[in-house]
Amino acid sequence: MGKICWKLFTAMLILSGLTFGGGFVIIPLMQRRFADELGWLTREEILDMTAFARASPGAVTVNVAVQVGARMAGAAGALCGVLGTILPPLAVLSVISLCYEAFSASPVIAALLYGLRLAVAVAVADAAAAMAAELLRGGDRLRQSVMGAVLLLSLTTGIGTVYLLAGGALLGWLLAGRDAL
Repeated sequence: MGKICWKLFTAMLILSGLTFGGGFVIIPLMQRRFADELGWLTREEILDMTAFARASPGAVTVNVAVQVGARMAGAAGALCGVLGTILPPLAVLSVISLCYEAFSASPVIAALLYGLRLAVAVAVADAAAAMAAELLRGGDRLRQSVMGAVLLLSLTTGIGTVYLLAGGALLGWLLAGRDAL
């Protein structure tokens, strides 16, 4: 179990330390590491964890790291996943807070942050497209229909994300998941 915890901690430390843009940027990287390279989970399991993490309070990446860690090594794994995930941003924020006045007044930093925002928008769009493409490739018409309905409602109404996720989960349970209970 110690070896798994160390692998989880270092994987999350590297992913969190080298990724900008939050949970939806890091999720495909987590899929590559934990599903493709280590074989701990399937890509679909990580997508399911992401959906649950999105509906839960807190940061998506931290919530997924808790789930992956708990699945692989129980409470110790969850703790290792969380620590690996939060240490890099904590270190960066600590340094920035020490130098806040110099950062806040710098036009160079403002320009860098503007460019970073653009790059993050592209990375989030790419991650969303990758998740959608994987779901569409699966051939499950029910899931594809639910995804389309939730996307349409999200784009055309002011319904909150939590309600859309809860409705999607309820619809999935009503249509397919009741037999699993």
